[in-house]
Amino acid sequence: MLKKFILIFTLFISLSGVSQQNFKVNDNAPDFKLWLLDGRKITQEDTKGMVVVFKFWFTSCLPCLTDIPKLNKLNKEFENRDDILFVAPALDRKPTIEKLLKVHPFNFKIAYSAMDVSRKFNKKQIYPSYFVIDKKGKFFYIDSGSKKSEFKDLRNAILEVLE
Repeated sequence: MLKKFILIFTLFISLSGVSQQNFKVNDNAPDFKLWLLDGRKITQEDTKGMVVVFKFWFTSCLPCLTDIPKLNKLNKEFENRDDILFVAPALDRKPTIEKLLKVHPFNFKIAYSAMDVSRKFNKKQIYPSYFVIDKKGKFFYIDSGSKKSEFKDLRNAILEVLE
């Protein structure tokens, strides 16, 4: 009986480790379905042929809030392009986000109640986290919590992937 338990436990731990592997650049992005504050739904299928910049966050995360002005500036820089989409999946419910946005405007497409998608992308659940998906649906840039200097690396990755 003990051998059986140890075998099952070992198998469980092994499988858990596989499901917790982190993505790397050039890995395929996972499927996703997000509901935006404006009532629209967005899926991976909707973003085919586009560069997608994700910022995973939640409203009570201070680092998540302090970078919003920098991200708004980055979004503004690319606003005339139709081949890039800035999306900010949040863990919070819609009313909580809407209340916060009255004080801290955020110019990304905001998705609410996105814990399921966050778990797919952001396996370590580090916030904020940033991902750039290229036009072929592959990870081009990943920053899970390193807070790169003034978003220079994120911006450079966006410029490079849009070339």
